[in-house]
Amino acid sequence: MKYLLSLVLLFAPDVYAAATICHGDFALCAASTCTPTGKTITNNQGETFPEVECRCPILFGPNIADPELGNMKGSCAPTDANHVWSTFWPRMEYPQEASNWSHEPKAMKVTIQECPASMEQGARSSNCFSWNCEKGPNGIALCKCPMNQIPANTAFIIEAGQGNPAACFKHPVAFPYK
Repeated sequence: MKYLLSLVLLFAPDVYAAATICHGDFALCAASTCTPTGKTITNNQGETFPEVECRCPILFGPNIADPELGNMKGSCAPTDANHVWSTFWPRMEYPQEASNWSHEPKAMKVTIQECPASMEQGARSSNCFSWNCEKGPNGIALCKCPMNQIPANTAFIIEAGQGNPAACFKHPVAFPYK
């Protein structure tokens, strides 16, 4: 796990430059696909993007946040008892939408895949890092997040779809890398 965290910090130093380690409940959207809402969402920097809605498992433990990004207001503390922040912590197994939130070890195994630039899907990818989410039933959070933050011809990696390339076309939460 330390190796995976080191890779994340190596490839995304600007994203995690002001990272804070939080502890407690958090939504892990890394394997989520999302649905456009037709609305817009504005981040702390005043930038407005098309909004997507993502369903993400609520986990407990350490997690990385940037309290100045997304719509966080300087703290890891939840806004109220009905909300949780979408942050990140490297995990090799967790419940995923692609397997209907199963808790069976095989169904929770993380599969990282590339969505190449040739797919022209970069602009349709989503980013839920440091966004507020509403707690829902069965340990699932409903997160409103931005998409269209990177150019269409950008390659990105995802954990969504458990290896099915069709997930690249479903507004996945993504990490641009090329």
